Amino acid sequence: MQDFLAFGREYGINYRFPGIDHPEALAGDLTIARGRINETPLPSGFRFTYSDLTILHSYESVSLGHAPLLMVIVLEGQVRLSVGAVQRELRSGMAASLQLRPEYALEAYQAAGQRLKTVVLAFDPGGQIPAQIEQGSLRTLLRGVHDPVVLWEVPPFLMAMLDQSPGVTLPALQRILVLEGLAMQLTGFGLPEQVHPTGRKSRTSSQQHQRLEAVRQLLEFAPTEDYSLADLARRAAMSPSSLRSKFRATYGLSVFGYLRKCRLNLAWHYLEQGYSVQQAAHRSGYRHATNFATAFRRQFGVSPKSVD
Repeated sequence: MQDFLAFGREYGINYRFPGIDHPEALAGDLTIARGRINETPLPSGFRFTYSDLTILHSYESVSLGHAPLLMVIVLEGQVRLSVGAVQRELRSGMAASLQLRPEYALEAYQAAGQRLKTVVLAFDPGGQIPAQIEQGSLRTLLRGVHDPVVLWEVPPFLMAMLDQSPGVTLPALQRILVLEGLAMQLTGFGLPEQVHPTGRKSRTSSQQHQRLEAVRQLLEFAPTEDYSLADLARRAAMSPSSLRSKFRATYGLSVFGYLRKCRLNLAWHYLEQGYSVQQAAHRSGYRHATNFATAFRRQFGVSPKSVD
């Protein structure tokens, strides 16, 4: 456990160990995982972390740092990721791309009783990178991404290369070159596409779009809060009528239609985790289970009781 806590202090990650009340006191007595972690900073500005662990005790991590691009690739096992109210499950062969920001921490849950092999590729915003992946260009690409956690499948040939502890037996310089090449390939496959959810071209200016996106992300990451159109309009530095029209034109839904969609998606995740209909309704921001059931059926075409 001390290894995890020390790693967390160095990289701005808080670790939690469910079922253990005082981790510092028990740090010398409890083994969380067995295996190895190889971490390699690359000249391109990426940090390549390969881990192969047998998880003996479930643990959670909360990443509080900043990275314009972070990729989590699962080679074996399963990880649950959460950003705000958005949750995604990653299994073998799957990867997630996202931006890591302190205001919306990345939470990951690793369950006990599994062998977990992962690769994490993080771009260090302070590092120097090649001209073809210039930092400003990377931010421009990611600015048009509307899903906070984008899932994608890793091509089989890359999975095969990553699964073999890439470059571990090579001399240091060759190993760096191998990992650099893999990092570039993963970036090529894992960069999210700049596509609006509706496929429409936005007529808003770049500055207006950034303000609209801030409102959209607020609704996505924290859908259980109470919002008013006037408050959201102030956040966007627009009049309520302007926010109403520009939001619909950009995202294809009204402000509160989008909020309803986020709440119902969150409720679906709670139902899948075994919560009752009433618990899922309350946890996703609905005060009355009957109103929730009606909205859920209208959104998904099934009753919430049918989700398991």
